[in-house]
Amino acid sequence: MGWRRYKMKFRLIISISLLVLLVCAGYVTAYLVRYSATSERTCRQCHPDLSQLWRESNGHPAGQTDCHQCHSRSFKLAPEGWNVFQHARDQLAPPEYLADDALTSQRCLDCHQDVLDFNYKIKKKVITFNHRIHHEEGLECVDCHRTSGHEYMAGSTNRPTVSECLLCHIKEFEGPPKNRKCLNCHDVMLAPGRIWQ
Repeated sequence: MGWRRYKMKFRLIISISLLVLLVCAGYVTAYLVRYSATSERTCRQCHPDLSQLWRESNGHPAGQTDCHQCHSRSFKLAPEGWNVFQHARDQLAPPEYLADDALTSQRCLDCHQDVLDFNYKIKKKVITFNHRIHHEEGLECVDCHRTSGHEYMAGSTNRPTVSECLLCHIKEFEGPPKNRKCLNCHDVMLAPGRIWQ
């Protein structure tokens, strides 16, 4: 009778030990899979030039952002469909990295949602700009800030240049030079040799 009891305890200890070992092995495997799927080292193998620009950027530096934060779908706790295992796999290792405008812009808004608020103010005094209007017109963040993740300029905010703005707004400036359309975006109207307020 005593041997049988020890035999049952031995089996229980072995079973628990195997279960703990399997859980630990699964955790380590999951960590390694996620690391290899989201590590900048993996991205650098095909995109060394972009990786270098990103590491040197002032806007989204390597110490604060990772490739997968901008180029993969955001984490979702609940699956959209019935396949729970596929959902868990996709959260563990993002299945695809995308740089398409819609996904990248949505990821911008995940961190910078405040730019769409009515009361959001641009920090520079010379410009008055409403992101919300442009967003409602169907523009994506990357339409104006295409290189903000990889070529963020030192001492700048990587705003679009005037010539980039004029690609869409040139028709507003046709007609008399004093139509004051500049005041749609600027607090003051500047012209060579003159300042209007």
